[in-house]
Amino acid sequence: MPVSPFPPLPLLKAESWRLMARLVLVGREWSTRALLRAQFLEEGVDVEAYESVKDALQAFVPALPALLVTDLAASNDPEADIRDLASWVKRVPTWIIASRLSGAAAELEGRGFERIFFRPVDVGELVRFVKQRLLRRL
Repeated sequence: MPVSPFPPLPLLKAESWRLMARLVLVGREWSTRALLRAQFLEEGVDVEAYESVKDALQAFVPALPALLVTDLAASNDPEADIRDLASWVKRVPTWIIASRLSGAAAELEGRGFERIFFRPVDVGELVRFVKQRLLRRL
């Protein structure tokens, strides 16, 4: 029997994928959060959704997510959310969705966020970008 010159590919269990590719989604608007969560689930992404940044950050214990996507467009206190999120960017890749019209848009630059999207955001494109980013992590 011939021996392959290539090392065997690691086999990933479904549970491993979920642990390594966990996405945390934050958005105050229930309808937007539910739509995005449903789309990610449909695409096979393990996603947890939270209404507030504080709730999401508390969920990081015991394990950090592979990616954090936060919609700040309807935030009650976007400046505070930006400060809280910026404190995590070195440990968790963080993507922001914001409104160009909000005063917070100028505060996003230079905070270390991996990506910043401005509304309107194409859900299909966002899902595609997230899947590509999560696959890079594997």
